[in-house]
Amino acid sequence: MNPGQKEKNLSRQQSQGLTALVLAMFSMNVGVSLIVPLLPIYSESLGASGFLIGAIFAANPFVRGTMMATFGALSDRREKKSILRLGLVGYIAVALGFLFATTAMHLLILRILQGVVSAMLAPVARAYAGQMSRSESQGAVMGTMNAGFFAGFAAGPLIGGALADLFGMDAPFIGMALLGVVSLALVHRSVPEQHPGPAPDARQISETSRIFEMLRNDIIRGLLLMRSSVAMGRGIFSALLPLFAQMVLNLSSTQIGLVITLRALLSSLLQPGFGRVADRHNRKWLAVGGFALSPLAFFLIPMSSSMGHLVMLTVILGLSTGISVPAITSLTVDRGRLYGMGRLMGMEGMFQSFAMATGSILGGTAMDVFGFDYAFTAAAVISGLGLLCAQWLLRGYSDRHVPAPKALLKTP
Repeated sequence: MNPGQKEKNLSRQQSQGLTALVLAMFSMNVGVSLIVPLLPIYSESLGASGFLIGAIFAANPFVRGTMMATFGALSDRREKKSILRLGLVGYIAVALGFLFATTAMHLLILRILQGVVSAMLAPVARAYAGQMSRSESQGAVMGTMNAGFFAGFAAGPLIGGALADLFGMDAPFIGMALLGVVSLALVHRSVPEQHPGPAPDARQISETSRIFEMLRNDIIRGLLLMRSSVAMGRGIFSALLPLFAQMVLNLSSTQIGLVITLRALLSSLLQPGFGRVADRHNRKWLAVGGFALSPLAFFLIPMSSSMGHLVMLTVILGLSTGISVPAITSLTVDRGRLYGMGRLMGMEGMFQSFAMATGSILGGTAMDVFGFDYAFTAAAVISGLGLLCAQWLLRGYSDRHVPAPKALLKTP
């Protein structure tokens, strides 16, 4: 086979692998998000306080954050497909476990286990896609990958709310398990093996040294802070919006699912287009400008007096994510080519998960002590301040210029 034909076959295989990976992650996230509009209400029905509801929401991202960097770095040294398969088997088991929960503590334990499983899936899948992309099209590739993630989150809440209204609380968890089986089949059948090559920083330095070298880079710190500050606000939003919608606006589970779906659907639809925009324009300003919409929406949520108002604000949040995430993911891929794709994706996921966990606990506690208004205002303030600090750290960013980390250029 001539080199041109070999390259063409490799390109086709990678394209098919990316398509299968996007479809698998879509199916998985539909399953995860089936329970989003139900979990706070389900937790309260089992006797959980506002603090415990926040803890139940926080358990998944906190544990995921603790382990993401480890699994991300592991994926730079091990075959990624096997990690994805193992994670999906665990995902199915946890989904079935929700069927047997009888107390709020059972939910907390299951969310902890779900966090472990998520740590094996999200950073590895994104690193897989990032490693397959070319620098001139990485925004479009990561935008497509993100679209699969967000489309899954878009479809799930509405379906989950409708299933709960029609068939009872067990139905969404059964659906979650079935979609896990679909994801596992897609990964096993169509995603090619991706054996690790030599890491970009494959020198005689420790893993700890590599991590600290990443954290000394202002661009990376700015990216981590931007994702973390908005994730903390989103943690407050995710934990409290279903309760706010039910207790203040008297919305049904289906209506709550529709509100959450609209936000995620808009985010998903915008991802590929703004990924291509990020390949042609300054990624920093797309990231900063898009994320700036989030604090505004958080601040206005307590003023909502109808489902229409709430829909308008969740649309603003969808715009924020759809515009900014492809740009910031592309910036992360840039740095991942130097520091290790899985390592940096895992680090980013860790910071984001810890922030979301903290936000969920802060939101639940603020609701217990002060009420909904203060909780959502806190989300706006935290997101806004974090965004300002991130903008300062990104001040030296020059589009398409990735400075080589000095420590990693030294020979052993």
